[in-house]
Amino acid sequence: MLKYLVALSMFVAATAPSAAGEASDVVKLFYDDPAALSDPDKRALFTGPVLDFLNAADAAWDRDETVCIDFGFAVDAQDYDDAEILRTLQLDEAVSGDTASVTAQFDNFGQSTRIEWTLSKDSGNWLVSDIASKANQWRVSNMFCE
Repeated sequence: MLKYLVALSMFVAATAPSAAGEASDVVKLFYDDPAALSDPDKRALFTGPVLDFLNAADAAWDRDETVCIDFGFAVDAQDYDDAEILRTLQLDEAVSGDTASVTAQFDNFGQSTRIEWTLSKDSGNWLVSDIASKANQWRVSNMFCE
């Protein structure tokens, strides 16, 4: 019986909405499952400029197959080594009221990478509102898709 209870609690922890935890937990989801950023079923994890951009990118693709996203925001690259990223991933979180900043630092094919995530608390849940890379000088809130 104890074995089943342990298995059930692990299942519940794995399937519970990650937005209910700390801001870093939300960001970690995108490294555990890199496809989550482009998954329409995960749009509830976004708000503000990122949500607007992702919705515009989907609409552009549906309209005439315009590609507005040609790299993974979470990894700042088109190709990635998910095992290396997970092995080296470090998350640093700073919270100020209903805003959080999470810096993800990791290696990808031996290259040190740093991604800055901005999150906003909405109804008790942390939602991603912006993603940026200073090294490659991009910020989702400054991107446009038509």
